[in-house]
Amino acid sequence: MPASCVGADFGGEPITLLPARRRSKRKPSGVTGNLRVRRWWSEKETKIPDLDAKDRLLVRALRKNSRASLVSLARDVGLSRSATHDRITKMEGNGVIRGYTVRLAPDALPPVRAFLTVTYKVGESQTKVIDQIMQLPGVVSNHCIAGDIDSIIYCEFDTMRELSDLRDELAGWDSVVSITIRQIIASSDD
Repeated sequence: MPASCVGADFGGEPITLLPARRRSKRKPSGVTGNLRVRRWWSEKETKIPDLDAKDRLLVRALRKNSRASLVSLARDVGLSRSATHDRITKMEGNGVIRGYTVRLAPDALPPVRAFLTVTYKVGESQTKVIDQIMQLPGVVSNHCIAGDIDSIIYCEFDTMRELSDLRDELAGWDSVVSITIRQIIASSDD
């Protein structure tokens, strides 16, 4: 099971899974000590520049309110309006900021939301199914994780029948050993 596999973002802080230093050229790509890791993302995507303290403050402020004015953002991070604009433009250009989104009120969310925890056959590559899972109706994000569970899938539906259909679809895949539905009954809004 890949130990450094990630899926779509749930909205938490960015996570760096690979060391900032470059790997030795003597080792083949994907080899870390005795553990062989297969990555399903491109190497280009992993070369995000390091963010300084001001960049991190700016990203945090944008995550709270992506519609905040430049003047408000500049005040929050202690920079001029033009410096704030330049930093945002630079982060958009180099892929740190990939887009802006909306946070919905709890009543506006679909009525059926759940996490599916999935375990795959030993030796089965998650990279073969990650894109297929993201194409299934209702799937919002998929995270490959380390531990006794291989994948956590977040999904949203209008009916329990649709959730059941997704579970049945995944259960029919040869690579899937087990699936557990963990329905969301309440969420906190920060």
